[in-house]
Amino acid sequence: MHSPSQVHFGAAKRVLRYIRGTIDYGLYFLKNESGELQGYADSDWAGSIDDSKSTSGYVFSFGSAVFFWNSKKQDVVAQSLAEAEYISAAAAANQAIWLRKILLDVGQIQDEATIIWVDNKSAISIAKNPIQHGRTKHINVKFHAIREAEKSKEIRLEHCCSEEQIADIMTKALSKGQFEILRSRLGVLKKNLKEEC
Repeated sequence: MHSPSQVHFGAAKRVLRYIRGTIDYGLYFLKNESGELQGYADSDWAGSIDDSKSTSGYVFSFGSAVFFWNSKKQDVVAQSLAEAEYISAAAAANQAIWLRKILLDVGQIQDEATIIWVDNKSAISIAKNPIQHGRTKHINVKFHAIREAEKSKEIRLEHCCSEEQIADIMTKALSKGQFEILRSRLGVLKKNLKEEC
């Protein structure tokens, strides 16, 4: 960071307070859950106050809890929310392909395409329809690999409503209530709650 400000300092303090308050939280996995890999991909739009870049976030679950997640500022400035969501979905698709290979190596064959849930219908449309108008000509070709992954049935993009989008927790600040709901849907629970289950 080139010139940190009070805003950045305040954000860092909030992160440290959160870590201190959640020392006794962890991931909880149930036995005998289905071995289906599933992902959620989301993005904010121009959320960075420094350079207007968007933040991509995705999470993957295998059974009862999330085991892989990522939150990263995008390399390019997206010109629309649909483009930002498409870039995030493309990153999640690349990760899904890699995770499928890892699972295959450990004997967990994925018979069906890995579903990646996206809450933006326009982003799904861009991925499914290679013949787009001038709206998508500016999108970097590297993101279009998602189309090949869908065609080869390695992944499948599906729409979910914004309230069900658990990757939302990776992309933006949320209200305390929404944050706690999404955190529990990720499988992150307090230790004493795990013992009661």
